[in-house]
Order: sequence, then structure tokens, then C-alpha cells
Amino acid sequence: MAALLYLPFGSLRSARLTRRDGEREDRSAGGHLMSELQLWDDNPTTDDLLGFTSIVETVVAALQSPSLDPVTIGINAPWGGGKSTVLGLLKSALEKEDGYRVIRLDPWEFDDQFDVRGAVVGEVLQDLLTAYPEEQEKLEGPVKGLLERISWARVAASMARGQLVAQTAELVKAFTPQPREDAKNLAGFRSEFAKLLQGLGSLKRLVVLVDDLDRCLPDAVMATLEAIKLFLSVKKVAFVLAADQEMVRESIAVSLDATGRGDQFALRYLEKIVQLPLSLPRISTDEAGAFIALLLSQRRCEQEDHYRQLVTHAQQRRALGRSPVLADMQELPWVPDAVTLGLASRFAAGLAAHRSGSPRSIKRFLNAFALRTRIAERHGINIDPSVIAKLMLLEDSHAKDFETLVRLQEAQRVELLERWQAWGRDEQKDKPAEVTDDSKEWAASDPDLTTAPIGPYLSLAASLVSLTAAASLTQQQLTWVGDLASASEPHRRDAQVEIVAALIADQQAVVDALVQRARRESETDPLAESLAHIAIHTPQLRPAVAQGLWEIRKYLGPGAIVDMDNSGVEELQALIPRLANATDIEPATQTIAQVTVERKG
Repeated sequence: MAALLYLPFGSLRSARLTRRDGEREDRSAGGHLMSELQLWDDNPTTDDLLGFTSIVETVVAALQSPSLDPVTIGINAPWGGGKSTVLGLLKSALEKEDGYRVIRLDPWEFDDQFDVRGAVVGEVLQDLLTAYPEEQEKLEGPVKGLLERISWARVAASMARGQLVAQTAELVKAFTPQPREDAKNLAGFRSEFAKLLQGLGSLKRLVVLVDDLDRCLPDAVMATLEAIKLFLSVKKVAFVLAADQEMVRESIAVSLDATGRGDQFALRYLEKIVQLPLSLPRISTDEAGAFIALLLSQRRCEQEDHYRQLVTHAQQRRALGRSPVLADMQELPWVPDAVTLGLASRFAAGLAAHRSGSPRSIKRFLNAFALRTRIAERHGINIDPSVIAKLMLLEDSHAKDFETLVRLQEAQRVELLERWQAWGRDEQKDKPAEVTDDSKEWAASDPDLTTAPIGPYLSLAASLVSLTAAASLTQQQLTWVGDLASASEPHRRDAQVEIVAALIADQQAVVDALVQRARRESETDPLAESLAHIAIHTPQLRPAVAQGLWEIRKYLGPGAIVDMDNSGVEELQALIPRLANATDIEPATQTIAQVTVERKG
């Protein structure tokens, strides 16, 4: 099971709280008892909590088909969609098959990012050399010869890039055309590799699992695919690529951009590599609820074998097509209580409406929820956990509406919530003028906030940088956000260069985070400058940047107007007349906007 850290959990009742040193502390003073909530790491789970078994079984069947030899299978899903978990489950299943050798590679983590192609090939060869000790003598010579080809290719590539400048006789010889059968020539690598595998009579399939390809830079993506197609795709070999197909296709297009070939060529290139594409299904609300309940149950079930029986029960019901999967549990020795199941259901409903519903986003929301609950408790705020969850979803997905709630006095807040909830639940026709159109589903969801004491929590949350926003970002994205909003010009400039060279998905996440951060910054000019820089260099994101700047208009300083005007981006320049007429922005900012409009006539 995943590594866990335990924090107190709202008003759920228990007589004990786990300390870091493992001791137990009585928390029954005053009659208020708290149980525990886990923090999950981001590692793939070794348990199938989401019904991936059917995908794994399909891949295993494909690998056993003699008509698919060699074959490359693509497991497609967005980041955090469970691809690494599927690869782990697949590895466990294949290692039980006689004659199957499984190698798991992660090109993103290679030390040698200069020669990813050589690193991929080298990893496979080195694994073969250690995997069959009984055939060491037979393998050592051929593997050594193939590795020598890679080494000489690296020497030539290094010298061509100017990394080796000594003009020794051996280096010069490396550039001398060699016969195809020469050990230092890569032209015959594939046939020699095929011959080596055919000589391994005990090997039925060499299965190479490639993870995190969508995290690699474009050149590394291309190098990995080239290693697969040009050198390793021979009889007895199968590859399983786990990646976001759109991001891989985008990387191919970027890598081939200098050749003048477009997105269509990138699509065909990927289709040529991957013969059998499979997409992981998006998690339904019911499945998300079961997933959350199983995660919460990991700690609350004290017997490991009892928890395993619960997981197996869910898997069996899923295989039979029965829903919900956590039902009919009367025969199990341990089952999650009604509070856990109810909370999991509420979380799932809220996340389905406001997030991607991926396993990673669910874990990160639970982590952010645990941290926010902890902070609230430390400030003496006693509030139902489901209320905190609903307010966190509002803060993360409808920031403007969240700020509206924060600004209102208690009586005004209750009155708005009553109208808002009635509109959301179709009890009244008219939408409250103070809230946004897309908040209706949130307003309709449980729990009812009109009677909840949310004032102290709102004041606390308004003073914090959004934990839920941070939880949805990678560490690299968080670093970019911090640097792009920095008052330090060198840091900001370096980050601007890096972000516009990153993948579109990274840039989109950073734009969203910068917009949200602007609401909590006292100085927004650096942040607005960075948003304008992204818009200049990434046309696809210009509408999103423009919309974001308009949403945070009341936080913008005069410098933002100058950056918009100098950007040359039509979408940003079109905001200036709107800002000149806006009544809810800083007077100095409005004045600069008006002067800019007048100057342009």
C-alpha cells in the first residue's frame, strides 16, 4: 500500500490520534474525539482499486498472440490517469508467465539525457546480460559487440556536437565510413539483436514497459521512439508505452518542426510506431467514490488481510458488472462505516463536477483537504469536513464566487447562499446576480451551507495561498509559477524562457495558477508581465491569458496596461478599452488604460 502520513480529520469520532512516533494520545477532552486522515504519496499503487484488471488482461492476451510479433502497445491517458499503476499491474501479471522477461524503463529519469536512444538500447542489453546467467557465455560476446556499437555512436555524436575536440587518431577513425558488418557500425545492429534473441530458447517474449514518455523533452521522446522502431523492434520483443498520446504527438511535431513537417505527419509517425492503442477510461463518479472509500479504508482497517478481502470484493463485483462495487459486504470481516462511505461519495460528486477525475487529482485533493482541515483545527475552527470540502471546491474552481462569499457579512452571506442554492436546485428560476453561471452544479450539491458556521473558515482560507491549486501542479510547474511572479527580474526572465519552451499542458497549468495567484499578490505587475510573455510566444493560449487578465482586472497595476499594449497580441490589446471603461479596477490602472486608448485615437 502507499506510504501514509496521518493527520486529524474534522469531526469524525475516535478515541485515538496517531502521533509521528507511533504512540497513542487520548483526545477525548471536552468530549470531542478525532480520527485520522491519510496523506498519500504520488506513487502508483500496487493494488487495483480502479478496475484496471480488464485493461491488463487485454494487454496480456495481445502479447500472447503469435500474430502480433513484434508489437508496440500504447496505454493512453492524461497525466495522473493511472498509467503507471497499469504498468505495475502488468509487470506483476507477466512475471507469472513462463518465458516472459519484463524490463521497465523510464527515459525521463535517465542520467544520460544527451543520448537517450543509446541509453534505451543499453538498458535492454544490460538487462539481458544479467537475466540469463545460465547462458552467460553465449550472451556475453554478442551483447558486448552490440554495446560497442552504441559506444562508438556516442563518440561520433559527441564530437559532432563539439563536446569532444581532441583530434586523436581513434576519433578521426570514428568518422571514417565502415563496412556494414563492422562492429562499430549501427547499420547491422537490428539483425544482430534479432539473432541474439532467437538464440535464447527459453525466452518467449521480451516485454519492455516504457513509462513517463510524456514527461520527456521532445528530442528525448523522438530518441526513445527511434530506439524502439529502428533497433529493438524484432521478433520476440514487445513494447508497452504508457503516455498521454496528445503530448507525445505534440513532442513529435516540435521535434520535427525544423523539417517543415506538421501535426499530420506526427500523427502518422505515432500510428506507425504503435500498432495497438488502448485508452484508460475516465473514472466515473461511482468509481471515484469507491476509490476514495478504499483509500480511506487503508488505515482504518487494522487487519491487512481484512483490507485485502475488501479490495477483492470490489474487484469481483466490478468484474460482474455490479454497481456500486462497495455493496453487499455483509460477509466481509471488516467494512468501511457509513461516515466514510458518505464522505467518499460527496468528495466524488464534487470532484466529478470540478476536476478531471484522475487518480492523481483525487489523491492530491484528499491531501489538500487533510492539510486544510489540520490548519482549521489548529485555529480552533470546528466545522464539518464535508462543508470544508465543498468550500474548497468553490475556492479552487470558482474563485470569483468564493471571493464574493468572503467579502459578505454573515447575514448577507446566508441570504445569498439561500438564493444561490435555490437556483442551483431549480427551486427558483433567476440566478443571483452576484454569482457566475457555471456555479450552478456546485450550489446544488450537498451539504447545505445556509446553516453551517462557515464565517471563521472563510476568513482563514482567504488568508492562505490555495492549497488545492498547488496540489494540482507538479514541482516544476510550482517553481515556474513562483519565478514568473517574482519581483526579481533575472529569475523572472529565466522562467519566461523556460515556460514558453515547455509543453502546452505545462503552460496552461502555469497560466491558470498565475491567474489564481494574482488574487493574493500585493504586487501583480511581474505576474502580468509573465502572462503577456506567454501570450506573445504561445498563440494557442492567447484567449486563456486574455480571459485570465480580465478576471483579475481589479488586482492589476498600471504596468499591466503597458505590457498588454507592447505585447502586439490582439487579444490583450483588445482588453485595454474595456479596462478604460471598467469601474471595478484601480484608478491609476484605469487612467493608464484611458490614456492608452486616447493616444491610439
